Amino acid sequence: MRHRAVLFLVALLASLLIVPMVNISRVKNIESIKWEKSFFFNMDFASKFAAKLLYPVGISTNPRRVVIGHDGWLFLGDEFESTLSASRHPPAPGDVELAKQIGVAAAAWDTYLASKGVQLFRVMIGPNKGSIYPEHLPHWAQPASPNATDALFAGTGNVLYVDLRAPLLEAKAHQQADLYFKTDTHWNDLGSATAFRAFGQQVAAAAPELRWPSSEVYRLKSTHPVGGKDLANFLRLSEHLSDTRVAIHAEDLPLKTTQLDFDTHKVLHTGGHLPTVPPRKPVLVQSSNALNHKKVLWLRDSFGDSMSLLMEATFSDVLQLHWHEAIKPDGRLAQLVESWRPDYVFFTVVERDARNGWFTVPPPAAGLHEGAAKNAQAR
Repeated sequence: MRHRAVLFLVALLASLLIVPMVNISRVKNIESIKWEKSFFFNMDFASKFAAKLLYPVGISTNPRRVVIGHDGWLFLGDEFESTLSASRHPPAPGDVELAKQIGVAAAAWDTYLASKGVQLFRVMIGPNKGSIYPEHLPHWAQPASPNATDALFAGTGNVLYVDLRAPLLEAKAHQQADLYFKTDTHWNDLGSATAFRAFGQQVAAAAPELRWPSSEVYRLKSTHPVGGKDLANFLRLSEHLSDTRVAIHAEDLPLKTTQLDFDTHKVLHTGGHLPTVPPRKPVLVQSSNALNHKKVLWLRDSFGDSMSLLMEATFSDVLQLHWHEAIKPDGRLAQLVESWRPDYVFFTVVERDARNGWFTVPPPAAGLHEGAAKNAQAR
């Protein structure tokens, strides 16, 4: 027994020495060493080694966040809004009821916004990658049909909520390049442009006076190899895996923009298009050479990042805010509508978040009563 205890202590001491030695050996020079525990006993190198070893056989070291698919494709796991589980099963009664509540709230917002002079209200849903590329998912993760997303569109109708799955699936069959990154959760520039074009075609049915970018803008321009992206990073394999950046001709648009902090009026940027993450505070982007002199309140998430160039090229004033900040309790949606008076209110929301409970919250009661009174007078 004593012999085993001694061996255990020796092994423990050896590991305590080896881990710091490995971390020290990985720095380029001694000045890079951080003299703290978190540096010396960082086990990232072991996690990376395990991920690199298990990735080829399809085993994820972080399965709650990342599922390894076929042909180098990675997909988001259930840690984020139960992405896989929600798509794998037929809609439960709770899903159907939630969709109905969202549909009722959307109709109420449509009435409220119309009473404030908003000409059009639409919510575009950016499909999960697995909805467009199910063939690259593991067999056990295949989406069901119908699923909770189908219930959402059934509950909201096909007008206010825009289903982009069909146009993306159709484009996938004809495009030379992928529409989504293999190692990222998001669509690429080609995918977002395909979605924007389809969205524009639906909006044009209700607002035929609007002008939209030419067909040339949406065409594939080039592809470039890049390193692994956010899903690869979850596995600590961003340097080990590769992906492809897709460029479209929209990059050639001579856009002239000014970015402003909406609340303080401080100028944040002037010049060409500047990609931004979804702002947590309202940011106004003014484009002097946009196709339409119109004001859009655009409430978006990261699926709007690569779409922002086309949105700003189409509309002269685009006020951007993360939808989360707009519709949360005491969110700013109604206040921004009241103070800024947009012509259009558009949402861009990724599929996995589109059934968030906050979408069931109706607009302010005063606005509803005002809208109902105007409708009665019109009759």
